[in-house]
Amino acid sequence: MKIQKQQWGVEEYFPEEIIDKILLKLPVKDVIRCSAVCKLWNSLIKNPTFIQTHLKNQTHDGISKRLLLISRQSYDLHWDNPAALFGQYSNLRNPIRNSNWTKGIGGQVVGTCNGLVCLAVSSIHGDPCPPVILWNPSIRKFGFLPSPSRAVDCYRCESYYLCYDSRIDDYKVVRIVREPYCQVEVEVWSLASASAWKSLDNVPADFSPCTSHHAFVNGALHWAQSRLTRGEEEEEESTVSVVALDLVDGSFRNVEILQGWRGAPMISRYHGDGDQCWLALFELQGDSCFDLWVMKEYGVAESWTKLFNVHLLGSPEEELRIEPFGFTKSGQVVVRMGGYEEFNSFKSYDPKDKQFRDFGNQAYDYYFMDSFVESLVLLGQTNVFSY
Repeated sequence: MKIQKQQWGVEEYFPEEIIDKILLKLPVKDVIRCSAVCKLWNSLIKNPTFIQTHLKNQTHDGISKRLLLISRQSYDLHWDNPAALFGQYSNLRNPIRNSNWTKGIGGQVVGTCNGLVCLAVSSIHGDPCPPVILWNPSIRKFGFLPSPSRAVDCYRCESYYLCYDSRIDDYKVVRIVREPYCQVEVEVWSLASASAWKSLDNVPADFSPCTSHHAFVNGALHWAQSRLTRGEEEEEESTVSVVALDLVDGSFRNVEILQGWRGAPMISRYHGDGDQCWLALFELQGDSCFDLWVMKEYGVAESWTKLFNVHLLGSPEEELRIEPFGFTKSGQVVVRMGGYEEFNSFKSYDPKDKQFRDFGNQAYDYYFMDSFVESLVLLGQTNVFSY
């Protein structure tokens, strides 16, 4: 008599909800390995609800304490620890560097959010519609965004911003195009719809943001802007403001700030106690000093609070200068430091003990820094490539 072997699956031993709980606690690399075990696990792991819940677990468990540091020499992930414990976690390989897709240009990192990295290739290389890429290095997948509706030329410059709005569970890329003597153009692309770029027709006539710095807080992108106006005695005065773009409805609004800014501040985002995330402004006080202001209650001008002052002490002969570069999760400020010719080093400043410490690899010229969390975002998406 022929005896048939009975096939037993993992689900015969563990209920699906138990498997789900176990998988949600695993690191990204282990989850990817588990997706190849069986069809049930593969389907479970690619489910959008699973991907979102896994991301929340990674963030709340403190696993996300990593820094993404980008230089022209290297893409590195570092542990977000005090300077004494600062060490490289891993080196990331740019999937499009030297590829035919980008004509040999590796692209420039313009933003990161929930494990996604946005890469944009500069238009100066002759392509009127250079590619924009969303890349998840943790799962080794990337995809191309569609070409924008308006191309760029030698007179137009563009800036890109990546953000995530938890209210609608969607990732969006914002494109700003500026041209001399013309109104600023704004386009938005959505990962959820994966359709063409949408042009916003409600851009304020006086919208002139400082595009080199931005902050995503309270579901909106924020920029500082400065305009010259004529005062009572016909003298030019600088009027500073903060403008926000709501990513849900595409509306623009002004955010009140304290009066008396002497120049356009650098805008950023500061992580306060717990899960608090505040809109922040660096007020530059000359070349070697700046103040950090945060808005502790969003939308309330009176809640702007000066947290601390950073002042670089040195002899007049040294002519040192500093510039804010970013924050670590532990609340330290990373600054560029150098002479009047160029910045030549990076330091972290701890407001608790008011000490500067070496930061990163001093041989690298970093141009981008942000916190980073490994995630499964892009897993299960169509029109993405693996490498």
